[in-house]
Amino acid sequence: MTDQISKTLPHSLKAEHAVIGAMILYPDKNEIGLDKLDPGMFYYKRHTTIFSRISELSNKGQQVDSITITDSLKNHGELENVGGSEYIIELIESVISPINFEEHVKIIVEYAILRSVIQASSSTVSEALSAPGDVKEFLDRVEAKFFNLTQFRTSSDFMHIRAILTNVHDEIVSWTKDHTFKSGLRSGYDDLDDYLAGFHPSDYIIIAGRTSCGKTALALSLVRKIAVQVSERKRKPVAIFSLEMSGEQVAMRILSAEARVNSHKLRMGKLSRGDLNEIALAVKRLINAPIYIDDSPTLTVLEMRAKSRRLARQIDLGLIIVDYLQLITTPGRFDNRQTEVASISRSLKALSRELKIPVIALSQLSRRVEDSRDFRPKLSHLRESGAIEQDADVVLMIYRPEIHNIDSIKVYGKEMNSEGISNIIIAKQRNGPTGDVFLAFDKETISFEPLDIIEPVHSESIANDFDPNLEGF
Repeated sequence: MTDQISKTLPHSLKAEHAVIGAMILYPDKNEIGLDKLDPGMFYYKRHTTIFSRISELSNKGQQVDSITITDSLKNHGELENVGGSEYIIELIESVISPINFEEHVKIIVEYAILRSVIQASSSTVSEALSAPGDVKEFLDRVEAKFFNLTQFRTSSDFMHIRAILTNVHDEIVSWTKDHTFKSGLRSGYDDLDDYLAGFHPSDYIIIAGRTSCGKTALALSLVRKIAVQVSERKRKPVAIFSLEMSGEQVAMRILSAEARVNSHKLRMGKLSRGDLNEIALAVKRLINAPIYIDDSPTLTVLEMRAKSRRLARQIDLGLIIVDYLQLITTPGRFDNRQTEVASISRSLKALSRELKIPVIALSQLSRRVEDSRDFRPKLSHLRESGAIEQDADVVLMIYRPEIHNIDSIKVYGKEMNSEGISNIIIAKQRNGPTGDVFLAFDKETISFEPLDIIEPVHSESIANDFDPNLEGF
């Protein structure tokens, strides 16, 4: 079957002739070709070799023409293998006009994609027929293989700096003019963004803390900042894997925080007319927000990766949150829990790199943090595996002194009452500084806000009359 497929793989000899010939003849077409193609996209090996030499010359800033290409091929001992200098002349003579160059490039790219699909399908069938072992792992490999095809990139490994330098300069000027950054996903907390420059594609981020310190609250506050509290144009879809709470509980927590309504009163049904007004308004804001919740309690990493890929194909997924890391199950046997957690952590890091989006995983801290004098967490307190620290690009640790009966905390050099103040410790940042950020923790709505904007939650004394028109959300 493989031999039969190899004889019929889709390709276009004329398109490959026209593209390489034009790249030798026209410098401007050379740059476009290097941007949109790579050597592996050519069906004929001789064209792969010639394209590689064109790329090499361009990367060195040298002129590309029939003489330099012939000389380069000769120096690498490849000239005779591609058909000699006569074949280079033949390629140039095959170019009738450069007008349709980009259409010819498109043909080469599309045929390369089709060949990749055929080869991936063929290898999948062969592996399936040969008893692949663990079927779930096999399905994960297959799904990853085809997901990578949907993300097929047409950029080359090498491009001369003149082709990109103007864009880089324009972006730098824009960042400086707007006093902002554009490379990362904004967290919504200015002080945190000043340290991290946002959450970046392929970042694996850990939010760590002891039980009931507010890990989930911080994660859901980030969800609101990213998917709700910005303009629709700037909103980014967020996927939440909630292994600890049901989807209803997650939604209720988000709704309470967004409406600024006491979460306990909400659960007890003891709401004023003003509360109901605010909840209805919050539902209107939330109902179309791009938030996706999976509350399967026994997810494996393989299932999580498969679900993430499927969602990423459907929407422009901006962030994945996993609550929390130690609850993820893994197939197979491990020598100890540390090895198992290390495997989970590596898989989550791989997921962030595969999808090219940030992944935030919540993690427990060990009890050892309670043995320290001030209860302040450190990287060494990450529970069950040093691999979490090693894999993570960013580690954020939540420190709330008031829950340890510590009355004061130094906030940006100023001693303050610790009530309602949370210290977000940036304990690790692979590509930036570490340090301390301070947020307000609102116990009424179980949410984190900037220190200067906390307002009282709604109560009967400030409630407006309930507007029945808001009930039809």
